[in-house]
Amino acid sequence: SLSGCPRATFAGKKGKLSGDEILNTKFKTSDVLENDEEIKQLNKEISELNESNSEMEAAMVKLQSQISSMEKNLKNIEEENKIIEEQNEALFLELSGLSQALIQSLANIRLPHMEPISEQNFDAYVNTLTDMYTNQECYQNPENKDLLESIKQAVKGIQV
Repeated sequence: SLSGCPRATFAGKKGKLSGDEILNTKFKTSDVLENDEEIKQLNKEISELNESNSEMEAAMVKLQSQISSMEKNLKNIEEENKIIEEQNEALFLELSGLSQALIQSLANIRLPHMEPISEQNFDAYVNTLTDMYTNQECYQNPENKDLLESIKQAVKGIQV
């Protein structure tokens, strides 16, 4: 009815159009059909948008789950790294103590062509000792045998 139509009541109040004129100009059958097609099209678009939104929400939930999983993995890795760092620090302190004990034990023993052991030449000294014990056949003369035996005696008391 015209009494329920906002356009009809607005135009009727102003006195510009009568009820018949409003019907003739505003509400033709073709307009209703066009509006019905537009409504169907809009409903179709709304359905497509709802479906798209549902897909997006599902993808978002999946991404949030993956992010949570990655954050948990990262936290675990950080904890493992912290434990490894603590172990490395403990091993470094132990190595430092062993290095000092070795330097003190071998302070009076001179290797051929080397200065007495110190912190500055420690690595070279250890490399030379390693080479001596790896290639003992090169050190078979009595002087070198005595040197190897004195080294063994010097490091005998070091606890590893």
